[in-house]
Amino acid sequence: MSANPLFGGPAPRVFTLPAGAPFLRVLAQGLTRAFPEPGALADVTVLAPTRRAGRALADAFARLEGGPGAALLPMIRPIGDVDADDPPFEPGELAEAAPDAISPARREFELARLILQRETAAGRSMSAGGALALAGDLARLVDDLATAGVRDLSALDGDIRAALPGHRQEAALFLDIILEAWPARLAELGLVDPAERRSRLLSALAARWRETPPPGPVIAAGSTGSIPAAAELLAVVARLKQGCVVLPGLDTAMDQAAWDEIDDTHPQRAMKALLARLDLDHRAIPVWPGAEPGARQAARARVIAEALRPARATGDWLNQVRAIEAGRDDDAFAQALEGLSLIEAPAPAEEARAIALALRETLETPDRRAVLVTPDRGLARRVIVEMQRFGVTLDDSAGAPLSDTPPGAFLMRLLEMALDPGSALGFIALAASPLFALGQARATLSVELMALERWTLRGRRPGHDWGALRRKVETARLPDMIEPQRARWLAIIDRTLTAMAPLAALKGDHPCADWARALAETAEALAGDDGQPGAERLWAGDAGEAAAALVRAFLHEAEALTALSLHDFAGALLEAARGRMVRQRAGGHPRLQVLGPLEARLISADRVILAGLNEGVWPAPAKADPFMSPGMRARAGLAAPEQRFGLAAHDFAQLACLPEVILTRSTRVDGAPTVASRWLWRLQTLARGALGGAADAALAPSTDFLAMARQLDDPGARNSVKPPEPRPPLAVRPRALWVTDISTWVRDPYAIYAKHVLGLRELDPPDQAPGDAERGQAYHTAFEVWVKSLGRASDLPRDAFDRLMTAGRDALLDAGMPEAMLGLELARFERAARFVMAWEGERRRAGFLPEIIEKTGELWIEGAPGGPFKLSARADRIDLRPDGALDIIDYKTGQAPSAKEAGAFFAPQLALTALIAAQGGFEDCPRHEPGDLMYLKASGGKDPGEECSIVKAPGTDEASDLMRDAREDLVDWITRFDDPDTGYPSQPRRKWVNTYGAYDHLARRKEWASAPGESGDGGGS
Repeated sequence: MSANPLFGGPAPRVFTLPAGAPFLRVLAQGLTRAFPEPGALADVTVLAPTRRAGRALADAFARLEGGPGAALLPMIRPIGDVDADDPPFEPGELAEAAPDAISPARREFELARLILQRETAAGRSMSAGGALALAGDLARLVDDLATAGVRDLSALDGDIRAALPGHRQEAALFLDIILEAWPARLAELGLVDPAERRSRLLSALAARWRETPPPGPVIAAGSTGSIPAAAELLAVVARLKQGCVVLPGLDTAMDQAAWDEIDDTHPQRAMKALLARLDLDHRAIPVWPGAEPGARQAARARVIAEALRPARATGDWLNQVRAIEAGRDDDAFAQALEGLSLIEAPAPAEEARAIALALRETLETPDRRAVLVTPDRGLARRVIVEMQRFGVTLDDSAGAPLSDTPPGAFLMRLLEMALDPGSALGFIALAASPLFALGQARATLSVELMALERWTLRGRRPGHDWGALRRKVETARLPDMIEPQRARWLAIIDRTLTAMAPLAALKGDHPCADWARALAETAEALAGDDGQPGAERLWAGDAGEAAAALVRAFLHEAEALTALSLHDFAGALLEAARGRMVRQRAGGHPRLQVLGPLEARLISADRVILAGLNEGVWPAPAKADPFMSPGMRARAGLAAPEQRFGLAAHDFAQLACLPEVILTRSTRVDGAPTVASRWLWRLQTLARGALGGAADAALAPSTDFLAMARQLDDPGARNSVKPPEPRPPLAVRPRALWVTDISTWVRDPYAIYAKHVLGLRELDPPDQAPGDAERGQAYHTAFEVWVKSLGRASDLPRDAFDRLMTAGRDALLDAGMPEAMLGLELARFERAARFVMAWEGERRRAGFLPEIIEKTGELWIEGAPGGPFKLSARADRIDLRPDGALDIIDYKTGQAPSAKEAGAFFAPQLALTALIAAQGGFEDCPRHEPGDLMYLKASGGKDPGEECSIVKAPGTDEASDLMRDAREDLVDWITRFDDPDTGYPSQPRRKWVNTYGAYDHLARRKEWASAPGESGDGGGS
């Protein structure tokens, strides 16, 4: 063993594995060569940075041709997650040096309790969810202090704290928890913080090996020593007789001037500090045996290193470019960029699609592997969805928050329904979960639930109590063919309310354990289906286990929190669920991976895609410490937040040096321009300085994935979407319409086709809040009730205004206006009422009396090619004039159509209503010619009301002429659409459009209206 080449040099022994080499495979090969004797590797201890890296190293040994068997592998242990009960420790050896660590959940609950106590003492209130959020930040600060080995914060007291501005003074008071309350609580519990325990274990191991070196070889590989305790251990390993350290991607070619300028943001910062601790020159560090880089790999590593050169040393860039070219062909720089390409997409959707195509292309070659690395989880999810079009399933190694998984979302929705029991939307959201089964087959129940929602739960909110949903279903108006289903729907509501009883029974404040127990009982009762109990369905799988662990934490570890209301408990549970990531343990593609930068450390693949390279994404901005200012952190001995940039830069540099790398970014996100990542910008700048105009071509991918992505979903690649113009058979075309439909028919024939031929109706949203439509309905109802109460008297009674206000209040309540809004709404209605009362009194005194109020009339149009056509109208009001003519009046609370629109047959409602009246279509209304056609606008706004006549000279033949013109236009329109060759275009005129557009999405208007060469007009004239 003494002749082993790894330990032949003087201590401290440090190697580097050059960037671009497959770290774990080359490490495994080197160890196999260094310990060729049978069983020799079993005596070796390898310290890997993380458990993931350790598992990957074991896999690398297994894939080696002729490699050692599983029983002969070295002992692989993680530095970042060392355990006192695992070798090289003996059981119980370090019990005193490293007490058990407090669980993360227990720690957050305990810290939240201390925060709430502090806020209460200060005379302020804070929700439990808010306290848990702050507890997470406080826990991270505790870990930072433990990682940095800081145990004395006395330097923060006195002058430095007094010099802080006011807002920082308030935040700094939370440090009292860290300085006093938290250490005392941990001592009481006999526990320590996880980071503190890790530091103690690493320090204890370093001390033990310093005094008593281990009998076998020790190799510490892949760690940069960014954790002080880990750096201490690495220093000890490097000095062991049979020990060495292998650094990932140390830049041994960097000149001393640049090395001296390395700061916290540089990828070599941590390794520079470690080498300084060991008193070693970076240029003298040898390469790991068998890892000598090839010419192209060395050139790539040099170019990436120069791109990330310390800012103060970039003035030497031109000399460095010449040095790269020295002794090589003229295109050495371009050769260094071979295999490195850049995709700049216009938006994240195109970026994700291009990435998906690059991943899919990798699968065309057997055994080739590809890895997508990005910190942008939204982009990762987009790529996963895009891959589904190719039938490829990917899993994001970063996982998803528990709150976004089916079990987590089910628990959240259940609490939301308990908080808002009368909400139809809350019930619909809960019932939409695949875990909602009520003891039935989910597939069968889903059909019933869709019908229940469609026929009974849409529209106005049912109420605010547990019985409101049942009343809504009981009183819903159902067609005769649907009525038999009401009993089954009531049974669904009843079973749901019965299952919710444990939560509904708890009133006021209760301990977290009570709420958690009631939540679990309710969830299990709702989740059981016809074949599985609720507990088996709800808590199954990775997400179910995580949800069960969360509920257990609130059952057994949240006693530190005081009694909470349901609202506070729900907020606390949601905050905790958001902070728990659920990672799938299996089910992804064997040759494709989606990783975060942390998970990708030391990983290699045939193709690596580094995505989301925008500033603020990768690297992510330094997170502000809510409790300590940068000066306070420096005074306390904590690392600067910018050190995270250095770690992220090292991850990027290691991955960018691999043989085939695709860099991607979006130039715009949410419509706003983005800035390229500082690393990418530097690489492009360096390339353009070296290659000039050829730089962009050198970084262009060999396959234009972005062009392929555009073609994939480009309508021009297939048949372009054209404006629809369906031509249904004459037999199914409508033969009866309301006068309000005629305006829609003229403006948007496709809407008539969708509504009357296809039978589609726009659905109201659940829990529909009262708005303009409901206000208008209430005003119509109030005016109807009021005018009917007045009879045909020529003078208004003394209490006319009070009657109108009473009718208005009742109508607004019936329309669903909540009591909280009634004061505002009644003030508005009062302004409209005063205008209407003055208008009504003036008309009655002049002899204009109401003839019919809110009545329906109809008229058959004969002689059309398709047969008789029925025209119907619901008249708000028709008054008899002193001269015997009729005034057609329609109430409006919004904008009234203009006379121009009415004359052009784009708003023929009043004229066609007059036609029906003149032909005797309204019962109890004389067959008289019209004298006036008017809209009575009563909005109650700044202008409370206005009489809007579309007749310039009321009382003349003008109104009759408008009526006859409207009849002729209607007959022409009916005749036109009785031709089977006439289609129903979507909004064929740009100006005179249907402003509501309820069927525009069905007509795909946004696609064809914005297509090249389209004016936005459809067919028709």
